[in-house]
Amino acid sequence: MKQLLAAWMLLVAAMASQAGDTTPDDAMVWLQRITNAAQQLNYSGSFVYQHGQQVETSRITHMKDASGEYEKLVTLDGRPRQIYRNNDEVYCFMPDDKTVMVDRHRVKKSFPALLPPQIAGLSEFYEIKLGGQERVAGRECQVIILTPKDQYRYGHRLWADTQTGLLLKASTWSEKKQIVDQFAFTQIKIGGPIDRSEVKPALKGKRLVRSTGEGTSQPLPIDSGWDVSGAPPGFKKVNEMKRVLPGASMPVNHIVFSDGLAAASVFIEPVSEKSTLGLSHQGALNVYSRQVGEYQVKVLGEVPAATVMHIGDAVSFRK
Repeated sequence: MKQLLAAWMLLVAAMASQAGDTTPDDAMVWLQRITNAAQQLNYSGSFVYQHGQQVETSRITHMKDASGEYEKLVTLDGRPRQIYRNNDEVYCFMPDDKTVMVDRHRVKKSFPALLPPQIAGLSEFYEIKLGGQERVAGRECQVIILTPKDQYRYGHRLWADTQTGLLLKASTWSEKKQIVDQFAFTQIKIGGPIDRSEVKPALKGKRLVRSTGEGTSQPLPIDSGWDVSGAPPGFKKVNEMKRVLPGASMPVNHIVFSDGLAAASVFIEPVSEKSTLGLSHQGALNVYSRQVGEYQVKVLGEVPAATVMHIGDAVSFRK
């Protein structure tokens, strides 16, 4: 009897060891499934976004056909907003519903397409491993955990649908292990046909304003004359342009840095009476501003304070 019990305990221990013995490659396979699913699948559903003390509910419809990706995002509470994406072109309907902002330089990803197309570089700056399995919106999910290897990144926890790989929930946590923002589907339908009319923006009678200046075509990347002498490890400049921000009359210099998952934006404009300096934050978003000559340099992003300060302090004008 004792020998039988000992053998049983050894078998249970071996099974537990195998179940928990996952490799980084296993986790990377799941990240690639998440990336592919967000781009390739048809899906529609409602999700909740929590950041700080605020909660927003939105509905998303996404379709993929031979001509590319099409997406519609509508907020269901607060100020009405609608965002349409036709491949790389994004249409943001303004609150008055008469003006549409057109943007072809959007770097920030939208849920559930939060991961970059190329995920290989993430393992250099994040420890990536599998967690357990949990249910989200009535569906079984695999948990993937990304732990930052330095102070310049937040940690992430992802819940991927086990059947399709679609990301159904995502949380971001700070260096203090506190959740700073979270997305989660409350209802989701994956697969099946979606009519193009459901994701096509109604532009008739609307005034189109391009983020790079009204009536302009997409410009080539510019050299603004501003330098960032040293971004945090892994953060590379992915875009530099002049753009018109909502509510502004003049374009500002805009430089974007990203490590593939997190992104930080640098805005440079003349100092005004409304300019505020120093560090502030709201949920996962940190903002750092300083004055350089007659200009205000503002760095913001869903990254730790150390990241925006590091980038902001490295900005200078090339003489």
